[in-house]
Amino acid sequence: MSDLFSHPSAAADLPEARPELRASVTVPAPIDHAWAGLTQHLHLWWPADELSRWGEDSFFDLEDNALVETSAHDDENVWGEVTDSSPGEWLQLSWRHAGSASTTSVRIEMAPGGGAGGADEPRVTLTLTHGGWTAGDPKDVYDFYRGFWPDALSRYRRFMGSS
Repeated sequence: MSDLFSHPSAAADLPEARPELRASVTVPAPIDHAWAGLTQHLHLWWPADELSRWGEDSFFDLEDNALVETSAHDDENVWGEVTDSSPGEWLQLSWRHAGSASTTSVRIEMAPGGGAGGADEPRVTLTLTHGGWTAGDPKDVYDFYRGFWPDALSRYRRFMGSS
């Protein structure tokens, strides 16, 4: 009855922002090797069969502070721009979605330890957080990344020598 003479707030009609997506893996490597595997050898593990403008023949690399996909014909697409980083610790990207003007943020953090390695075996845990989602971001894009990031990190983990 209290709404009888007033209008409900416009905020009540808006859906809430989507929660952050998180994925993590632990790899058997010292932190400098884990960082190199992530940043210098990205092209060897990136799942181009799942996320690519031009397919599996594309080359992915972190160059000039951006995650760039290069096609077999040398066309380029920037997926993310590095906004900040501390080598061996974290990397922050402004993430672009294919076919959309919206951007979100991807933060990758590395920390020594984690997992069930032996006492002498160095291990690094990598945690990826994909945030900045709004209610206006398409649900299918959000759902895609919910499955994509765990798969991408599992490929990174295999590349780094873990099963």
